[in-house]
Amino acid sequence: APPNLLPFPRHRFFHLDAMAMFSVQCMACHEAGKPLEPWTYDIAEEPPEGQLDVEISHCGVCGSDIHQLQDSWGVASFPLVPGHEIVGKVAKLGPGVTKFSIGQRVGIGVQRSNCGACPCCDSKLEQLCPKITKTYAGPGKDKGGFARYIRYTAAWTFAVPDSIPSAVAAPLLCAGITTFSPLKRHCKAGMKVGVVGIGGLGHLALQYARAMGCSVVAISTSDRKHEEAASFGATGYLVSSDDAMMAEAKSSMDVILNTASGVSGTDAYLSLLKPRGVMVNVGLPEKDEANQTRLYMQSLVPQEKSLVGSYLGPLADYDEMFAFSAEHNVTAKVEVVKLEEANVAVQKVKEGSARYRMVLDMSA
Repeated sequence: APPNLLPFPRHRFFHLDAMAMFSVQCMACHEAGKPLEPWTYDIAEEPPEGQLDVEISHCGVCGSDIHQLQDSWGVASFPLVPGHEIVGKVAKLGPGVTKFSIGQRVGIGVQRSNCGACPCCDSKLEQLCPKITKTYAGPGKDKGGFARYIRYTAAWTFAVPDSIPSAVAAPLLCAGITTFSPLKRHCKAGMKVGVVGIGGLGHLALQYARAMGCSVVAISTSDRKHEEAASFGATGYLVSSDDAMMAEAKSSMDVILNTASGVSGTDAYLSLLKPRGVMVNVGLPEKDEANQTRLYMQSLVPQEKSLVGSYLGPLADYDEMFAFSAEHNVTAKVEVVKLEEANVAVQKVKEGSARYRMVLDMSA
């Protein structure tokens, strides 16, 4: 097989062994920066209390998966099985799990658990819990969705609306919640909203903002995505590298959602805001000197503008995001490949050529 198309053995994705364990087939990275390879890991036959097993049908490939594969944030654990945009069917239920049934289609996102006892959890801001655990890696060395099976916390598993196809639903578990939640929090109908970066997150943000009744301006470094941005709901298009266009658009927007992971242009983007406007950042570039943001306080203070961050979304927002997406036909534009072609998908995300989210299909 070609180097990026590594085959799995031709057997079912798990098998029961003498120790009441079964093996999960997956694609794993064994060293930072190395390609994914077919691999298996063992888990106990039955899920423990509060957990369930999901037979995965689809998993999205996110930019943060690339960071983890390269250990850009210094928190990866190897062997690393990425993937946190997961859709599949419930295969087993652990004790105490009552909100799902066997065979039900469900989704799994970035967050695996929260402590439930801190001020953030008490305030229903579970994504800010200081003891948050993620789908994969971290202290538990958990495994993600580039696999045919996953064991997961039932409380952080969500029903997928029947009207949303699985391949389209998968990216909503990260890109969807990451854009829906801050737009819901900061936007009101009639506002003018700018979206920086027309990519995997941005193309969903345009749709959400439009469906919320806002006038939406796509902001990109070139005009090559003009037509596509319009198809996603943009009523305006601004080329950030065009000084004349940027000058004309000054003080015209209520909210800017910055989905780009780069750090340049912050002052220029802030100039687009009206007094007391808000710029929300959801991208997380590598934490190094090259990606350190520089900012003039004059861009904020004289007109009382705000520069804020937004991280994922609280627990309750996931079901709301799915319902809103189904009602307003917010759809991720995806390219689908086989699980065995995960390296191809990773490379497309890394080079920025995905249009607009790569999704792995375990049944292909």
